[in-house]
Amino acid sequence: MKLTNKTKSNIVFWGIASVLLFVLFFTNAGTSFQSWIQSFSLSTPNVESSKVESLDEQFIAVDWMVISDQAHELWISEIDKPIFLNIWATWCGPCRSEMSSIMELQKEIGDKVEFLLVSTTETREKISQYRLSKEIDFPLYVNGSQIPQNLYATTFPTTFIIDKHKHIVHKWVGAYNWNDMEIKELLRTLSEE
Repeated sequence: MKLTNKTKSNIVFWGIASVLLFVLFFTNAGTSFQSWIQSFSLSTPNVESSKVESLDEQFIAVDWMVISDQAHELWISEIDKPIFLNIWATWCGPCRSEMSSIMELQKEIGDKVEFLLVSTTETREKISQYRLSKEIDFPLYVNGSQIPQNLYATTFPTTFIIDKHKHIVHKWVGAYNWNDMEIKELLRTLSEE
């Protein structure tokens, strides 16, 4: 049976389309591409609607220890500056999509604010591999002790901003573009208090 030119071009088209779909949905390159595409649709976080007003929700009653991907233990009570706390996971697409904006924010104001990106579901080895593969130049963390109730997150990503006195002042659930002037101003103001 002789194939027509139209049939040959259909076979080539569907072959290429199948390979592209496979790469996009079943490989690491595909998940990276999906995260990159999603990063363009991230909105900026709303500072007014994220305020934590209840004193009970603000106060962190239990100290929390996290462990860096380099095996350094850090208690949040030891940190003497505001904290940008992001609860995330390497397998979470929205978490990966907001990572580049967090990296940009950290580069700009990382000397004024402690950035704690904590995976509560993964191993140090897993997050270390991720940090190296994405060329993240600050530590990533895993849980090291009992998570305070008001910092416990079941939705990834969840982000908290904590002042120097260890009070939660803002909380967001979901992925955002963190490299935003309003967030930078908020963090700078908290660092000067």
